[in-house]
Amino acid sequence: MSAGDDTPERTTESHSTRGPIDSPSLYDFRVAFERLEPLATGELDDPVDPTVLRIRLSDGVGTAESAWLDVRWTSVGDYNVHYTDAEGRNLRWDVHPHDFPRPTDVRHFHPPPTASNVPADVEPSCIAVSEVVLVARAVHTCWRLAYDRGDFDGCNAVDDPP
Repeated sequence: MSAGDDTPERTTESHSTRGPIDSPSLYDFRVAFERLEPLATGELDDPVDPTVLRIRLSDGVGTAESAWLDVRWTSVGDYNVHYTDAEGRNLRWDVHPHDFPRPTDVRHFHPPPTASNVPADVEPSCIAVSEVVLVARAVHTCWRLAYDRGDFDGCNAVDDPP
């Protein structure tokens, strides 16, 4: 998705989430994140059969004037939380099978500024929890750290978020 595009990007990757989108989980993620973050407003792409939750942030990290998180959560507990900002910077926290050499489990992080899929760039995710509300809180903790510091250093190095 480009910085000005409001339509969630449909991508095909060698590693992707399994199972259908779990609508109640998207609703729960939205409520939990909005309760924690006054800069956030969430909306589903389709209220009846959503495929993505977009959380708009009225400010971004550093010089970014706005940002958003696209959240996908499946019925088998796989998820993808993708941050993009007005500066074109991206990062992702994911839980799903992948073909990267590391990490060896399904939890991984694609670092900024491009949310790279280069195998050497992908890192283990600092988010160890798996419940929707706790993941929302953990993502908020990591994002808020980057926001408060004005850069992404350490945004995936938080000890035991949330």
